[in-house]
Amino acid sequence: GAMLVAWVSAVLMLVLCVGFYLMYRLGVRQIELVRQQQDFVSAVSHELKTPLTSIRMYGEILREGWASEAKKQIYYDYIHDESELLSRLIANVLQLARMTRNDLQIDLKPIAVSSLLQMVQSKIASQIERAGFKLDLHCDKQAEQAVIAIDNDAFMQILINLVDNAIKFSARAAERRIRIGARPVPGDLIELAVRDYGPGIPQGQLKKIFRLFYRSENELTRETVGTGIGLALVRRLVDAMDGEVDVVNRDPGAEFRVRFPVWRDGPRSAAK
Repeated sequence: GAMLVAWVSAVLMLVLCVGFYLMYRLGVRQIELVRQQQDFVSAVSHELKTPLTSIRMYGEILREGWASEAKKQIYYDYIHDESELLSRLIANVLQLARMTRNDLQIDLKPIAVSSLLQMVQSKIASQIERAGFKLDLHCDKQAEQAVIAIDNDAFMQILINLVDNAIKFSARAAERRIRIGARPVPGDLIELAVRDYGPGIPQGQLKKIFRLFYRSENELTRETVGTGIGLALVRRLVDAMDGEVDVVNRDPGAEFRVRFPVWRDGPRSAAK
C-alpha cells in the first residue's frame, strides 16, 4: 500500500510538473504573440505615416507653385513611388485580414511560364529601376513552354513582396541587381527564383523569416522598413496555390525559390 501511494504521488507530481511547464510555454508564446502584434501595429503606423507625410509635403509644394519646372517631375515621381508603396502595404494588410477570416479566394488558371515572365517584367521592372537596381530576367529554355496553374493576382503579390524584400535587404550591396529566373526542377516542378546580391540571411533566421509578424530587428532600433507580414503572406499564398517556397543563401545574397507543379489537368478553383 505504501509503495502504491508513493507511485501514485510520483505520477501526480510528474503530471503537475508537465502541466505547469505546458502552461508556462503557452504563456510565453502568448506574450511573444502580443509583443509581435504590438510591433506590427507600430510598424504599420510608421509605414503609413511616412509616405503620407511625403505625399502631403510634395503635394503642397506643387500646389503652391514653389517648385521649378526641373523639380516638378522629380516631385511627381516621389508622389507616384510613395503611392505605390502605400498600395502594396494596404494590399498586404487586406490579404492578411482575408486569411484571418478564412476568406482567401484562389482561382487557379493555366499560364505559360514565358507569358508569366513577360507579365512579371511589365509589372516589376519599374519598381526595381526606381529603387536604383537592375533587373536580370532569365528563363531556362526547357521552362519557357511549360504551363503552371496559378492565380495571377496572388502570384504578382508574391513577386512584389519578394522583390520588396530583396531591395530592402540589399540596399547597401556593392552589386545592386535583382535576378528573377525560371527553370524546371525534379518532381515535375517549375521553380521561380528571386535573388539579391546583399549580405544574405543569418543561418539562425532561415527557418523563422516566414513566420507571421517576425522581424529580425528590434522595433526601436531597426534600420529597414517593413511590417513583418510580407514573407508570411508569401508562404500562405504559395501554399494556397499548391506550391512550395524556401530560401537559401548564395554567394553573395539570398535566393527565394517558389515551386509550382507543371499543369496537366483542367483549370481549378479553390478557396483556402
